[in-house]
Order: sequence, then C-alpha cells, then structure tokens
Amino acid sequence: MAHHHDQQHKMTVGMWKECWNTPNVAFHNPNLNELFIKYHDKMLTRPGMRIFVPLCGKAVEMKWLVDQGHKVVGLEAAPVPCKAFFEENNIPYKIHEMKGIHGEKYESLDNNVVIYCCDFFLFSKDVCGEIDGIWDSGGLNSMDVEDRDKYIHRIRSLMGKGCVNLTEFVNFDKSIVDITWSMTKEELEREFGEGFKVEDITQMDAPKRLKDQGCDSLTLFAITKT
Repeated sequence: MAHHHDQQHKMTVGMWKECWNTPNVAFHNPNLNELFIKYHDKMLTRPGMRIFVPLCGKAVEMKWLVDQGHKVVGLEAAPVPCKAFFEENNIPYKIHEMKGIHGEKYESLDNNVVIYCCDFFLFSKDVCGEIDGIWDSGGLNSMDVEDRDKYIHRIRSLMGKGCVNLTEFVNFDKSIVDITWSMTKEELEREFGEGFKVEDITQMDAPKRLKDQGCDSLTLFAITKT
C-alpha cells in the first residue's frame, strides 16, 4: 500500500474509503511485494505465527502467509477491501460487530485470517491478542508526520517479545513530490525506544508501478522487540 499527496492535503479516513470505491486502486499491488519475497524469513522465525498487517487493504501477502500455515490479523479502515480480500481469494468468511470499538470483524470460517475494520488508533492487544510478527508495507509510511509517534506507540504495544516488524518505506522523488515521510534508522530507534532493535536491511529502486506515482526507492527495516 502506498499513496502520496503533498503536505497541504492530509489523507483522511473518508478519503481513504473513497479511494477504495474507485475501480483501479493505484496503491494495491496485485503481486507479492519484492522485499517481502526476499526478506520474509527475517520475520517468519517459526511455524504457525500470528502476523499483523496494518492498513492492509486486500494485500496478497496475507493469502500467502495463510497458505504457509500462519495466521493473519489485518487492520483496515475501509470495508470494501475487507470483503474483496475474502471474495477474490474464495475464502468463506463471516462478519461480526466488534466489541468495545465501533467497527466490524471479517473472519474466515477456519479462523486463519481476520481483518478488523475500525479506527487504527483505537486498536489494541485487548482486541486481537499478542502478535508474533508484523508486515508493515506503507502503513507507517502513509501517516502524516504529526501522527507517526501515535502510530508507533500503537504498533509497539502489539509486539510480543521477539516479534519482528518488517517496515517498508516508499521514498519519494524529491524533485516531483515535496514529502519528508521517510524515516531513518536513527529516527526509528528514537521513536521505538528502549527494548527495540532497528536493523536497516536494504534499499532498492522502486518498481515501475510506484515510479509512475513519483516514488524513487524502497527501504526495508526490521524492528525487533528484544
């Protein structure tokens, strides 16, 4: 998931939902993320893990994880991709009202994948239980600068001991888009704080799909709760 806008146009939940109502969603990648393919072993350290995918859309990595025997917990603000994920992958599911938070819970009948459709900033371990790994492909990246610390605080609170959070950043071409969203290893270390180790894994050129949206490169970090 990736999208860009200038600093004057703050992305709201309403705008996000509206994006999903258009036929061609620019930030949905129909193929497995290249960095996920190469580095998922950093996160998947044992069989049968519970992997959290924040602001998941209908990410194809979720289906791959389930097929490998892991359980997936997704979080999304818009109902359209929640339904689409299950229907496009022919996964039977049911919808429940959430308890304690306004929202819906989309859950496969085999309980291997659940997507919560609610406000990310109200989501907690009380709702979903402890998480073993996180695939964050653009969730933190899409936050406006003033919401980053709040986002990281929420992510931190979900991570159990040994949990590895693979966080991908889309770096924008500064000559096209004036955005300072990308974070350095030092900034991430400062934000996550004591008890977390941050590893700068790799950087690669953005694929054409993202270059067309003004993106320059992709950076992947592994953040581990020690």
